[in-house]
Amino acid sequence: MSDLSYKKIEQSIEDRKKLHLQFLDNVKTYKPFLELESKAFGDGALSKKTKELMALSISIVTKCEPCMEWHLDQALQAGATDEEIYETIDVAIEMGGGQAGAYARFVLKALAYFKEKMK
Repeated sequence: MSDLSYKKIEQSIEDRKKLHLQFLDNVKTYKPFLELESKAFGDGALSKKTKELMALSISIVTKCEPCMEWHLDQALQAGATDEEIYETIDVAIEMGGGQAGAYARFVLKALAYFKEKMK
């Protein structure tokens, strides 16, 4: 993976961690959003892993790279396999066309990044 891709992913993670407290202290909708997120992604009729894969697909279609990085990481932590991630990309491309295919490349770079970190 190129150094530029690696740095982009690391910057996304660093920004999220660094700005989390600032958001909590200053953005009135942030804490309720985190509560909503917790409820939405908790195990229910669908597993957390399935929900994270769904969110990953939506993130690709909406072209949100920080979202892709976050939901890929969460899906991996919930036990998602490479095959499940590739099928998630298939769904995103079917729903979002060529643009989703182009943005899904970021997911593959992030997948390589997280696999390297797991070693």
